[in-house]
Amino acid sequence: MNRLSDKSRLSKSVATATNGQGQLVVTSTPIGNLGDLSPRARSILETAGMIACEDTRHTGLMLHRLGITHGKLIAYHDHSSPGVADGIIKAIAEGTTVALVSDAGTPLLSDPGYKLVDACLERDLRVVAIPGPSALLAALVTAGLPTDRFFFAGFLPQQKSRRQRELASLAGLDATLVFYESPRRLLACLADMDTLLPFRDIAVARELTKQHEETRRGTAQSLIAHFEINPPKGEIVVMAGPCRQKAEPEPAELAAMVAAEMDKGASRRDAVRHVAKATGVPRSRIYDISLHAPAQDK
Repeated sequence: MNRLSDKSRLSKSVATATNGQGQLVVTSTPIGNLGDLSPRARSILETAGMIACEDTRHTGLMLHRLGITHGKLIAYHDHSSPGVADGIIKAIAEGTTVALVSDAGTPLLSDPGYKLVDACLERDLRVVAIPGPSALLAALVTAGLPTDRFFFAGFLPQQKSRRQRELASLAGLDATLVFYESPRRLLACLADMDTLLPFRDIAVARELTKQHEETRRGTAQSLIAHFEINPPKGEIVVMAGPCRQKAEPEPAELAAMVAAEMDKGASRRDAVRHVAKATGVPRSRIYDISLHAPAQDK
């Protein structure tokens, strides 16, 4: 019996997977090292009738470097007009296989795509994933922090008071916290973690899978000292391990945690109840602190 080559089997599976029906294929692409592109991802990029990407120039250059001859590239990102998504959905409904990619890694993880996937499912259109590179997972498994429970929070707010409130709202989680961050905000982020996430080991991973890949772990203060002398470059993932010991947060931290819950729509009473459950601090004390806390800039 003749056996198809690996590439032939992959191409055939793409062509027949939906009996001629269109589909949206959420496709992971390299975050640095081009050798990380999977055979399935290569096959779909070669055979898809359309590739929806954040930046057609960026994706086009990647495909050129990989030697991939491809179909139509169409820009799809958070600022695209509704008509772009409508056009993609129409193409899928008419039988086209569309590959969805981000600039790097797995789409939808702090990258565009959620609304398009949701819209396809609402219309009973097929959505499948080709898993692969992800900065989130690559950083997590090399940081030496517990991985049995983790919480991915994406990018922290740029504005200081909002960033502090976000960190305060996560302080009660008994899990490794994972964030994406930019080089220019890393030091400020670490300073806030030093205050709002005490007794946690911190790790910073950058330039993952690239030539200057680096993962450093320590206290927030030790990492601040390192990156003050060695300004960081490239894409960055920041992680905070579970709290190593329980300690009552400072009044300012408790007030920030209440404010963060109220920003999400909770009443003061419910916000106080949530913070009390997370910290073990009596509700009456938290309520009094929240009432007398100084107002913060939005």
